[in-house]
Amino acid sequence: MDNLWIEGCLEGEAGAIEQFIGAYQQAVYRLALSILDNPDEAEDAMQETFLAALRGMDSFKGDSAFTTWLYAIVINTCRNRLQRRKRSAQLHKAMEGLFWVSSRPTTSIEEAVLQDEADADIWQAIRSIDDRHRLPIILRYYHSFSVSEISEILGIPCGTVHSRLNTGRERLRSLLREGNK
Repeated sequence: MDNLWIEGCLEGEAGAIEQFIGAYQQAVYRLALSILDNPDEAEDAMQETFLAALRGMDSFKGDSAFTTWLYAIVINTCRNRLQRRKRSAQLHKAMEGLFWVSSRPTTSIEEAVLQDEADADIWQAIRSIDDRHRLPIILRYYHSFSVSEISEILGIPCGTVHSRLNTGRERLRSLLREGNK
């Protein structure tokens, strides 16, 4: 079925593009949200992903699963957004120092009450580990990708995926133990 969409998308058929986006929209958004942890940014990343995928559809060689190819685009898009976010945070911090601007908390009391405490602790721990270990954890445990699929998405050997998953799990255990003390 993917091949029909690919051909239709390459020819610019609106129906094929609509089917393609409809079929992958939820999965792309979920992955972007799990990486960016911001619904608005995840929505923007999803749109960027589909634009990049449609522009680069002719580069899909068919030697890997289409979903794997698409998820690699999502991850690259999210990595770029995280880098921009980091630069923006650094700039904001520098501006705070220069102008003595105090930052305000971004979450409301209602949001904090509704958020499940255990889940929040886990996500906080996941966010605190580096990308090299966070992305394999998210892809494996929140999106159920196999080690070989993660290997293809991230462009690293399977052994490296195993190593990063083990290290990531150990770091999460340690962080969660520290948080429970």
